Amino acid sequence: MTFPADSSAPIASRHSTRSWNVLAAFGLLFFSGWTLFADLAHDAHFVLQPSFSSFFLGLFVMGWSIAATVYAGFPKHYLIPAIVLVTLRLSLAWPLTIWLDLRTASLLLDECLVLLGLVYLVASVKSSAMHGRPAFRWQHSLAMGITVLIASILSLPTGLFGIAKVIEDTSAGFVRLTPGGVQLTERIFEKDDRRVHLIGMAHIADGGFYDALNGSLAEPLEGRRLVLLEGVSDREKILPQSFASGETYRAMAEKLGLAEQALGFAMQSDKPAEGRNTLEAWAERGVDFRRADIDVSELDPAYRDRLVTLLEAVGNLNLESFFSMPGDMTANDLEELMVEGLVKSRNAHLMEVFAEHESEYSEVFIPWGAAHLPDLERRLTALGYAPVAEHQRLGIDFWKRFR
Repeated sequence: MTFPADSSAPIASRHSTRSWNVLAAFGLLFFSGWTLFADLAHDAHFVLQPSFSSFFLGLFVMGWSIAATVYAGFPKHYLIPAIVLVTLRLSLAWPLTIWLDLRTASLLLDECLVLLGLVYLVASVKSSAMHGRPAFRWQHSLAMGITVLIASILSLPTGLFGIAKVIEDTSAGFVRLTPGGVQLTERIFEKDDRRVHLIGMAHIADGGFYDALNGSLAEPLEGRRLVLLEGVSDREKILPQSFASGETYRAMAEKLGLAEQALGFAMQSDKPAEGRNTLEAWAERGVDFRRADIDVSELDPAYRDRLVTLLEAVGNLNLESFFSMPGDMTANDLEELMVEGLVKSRNAHLMEVFAEHESEYSEVFIPWGAAHLPDLERRLTALGYAPVAEHQRLGIDFWKRFR
């Protein structure tokens, strides 16, 4: 809504209105321009973009919105679009990510904010209608108060939708965040009457998730099953002790009332029969287990050093760590560690073990972390395996404790 210039308004009041709007417009232009520049300069995966600039952009718009609930000099037709655009930008660009990739969607929102800031700045300087705005109007305060309240309420679901979309896209659908909980996907591939199960796993989950998976392993089958297990060993004790011992995940599982993967899955969870160990009991059912992961010492030294730095940073989380990379790593260094060091090199070793034993089994189960599975899916399809079925399991039930 615009207001006609009030020629009877004191000149000092009109100058004050213009000054405040010029200041707000300059702030919007500065922080949105900073965010756009930072996003353009970031050439690693966009999930690894530190949100330092956009964090301050959000703080600025929030402060501007609060001020506008009492000061009618700020026009709603600039402020409300800014609130909407910043809310979407901080929500990982949802819902634009339904149609666009994360980087493109984020840059588009950045550019819209910069354009809005430019138009607002020009109007603040040249528009006589803006200079004549009253300092207080209860209708303006009511409208802005309702807008801020609605935006605050909606920011939570849009943020969750944004996170859910990014998780689903980066995991190729092997992990989905739903209103009911975290869903993990099992995708089944077939070639020459042989089946391979890629199963999205989590370090901690509801105990029922692991029980259901154990049950699927125990189902009757003509032939034998092979389970290729994930789990980096650390013979030279390179990793921080809390991670090497599993203490970090164990403590997290206990706090959240969940089960730890090492205690819940397959051979660890099945009770051994009389006088026999668990492996023997499973072998009698036709199920063999084999570790198919690497030892930390086998990682490239550069990746190994970055991994130790990353794990130490994770073990000492603070506010600063959310806006900067661990140690002196760049976003590209971190992406290279994640993709080449921790995913592709381990997947390559897994596929070597798979190729060695593939012909001996009717079914092969690969229950690995979801970050590994899109690359493993590409490797399997390159070998001629085709997807034939897909199952969803609820890994973490958000509402379990309320039933």
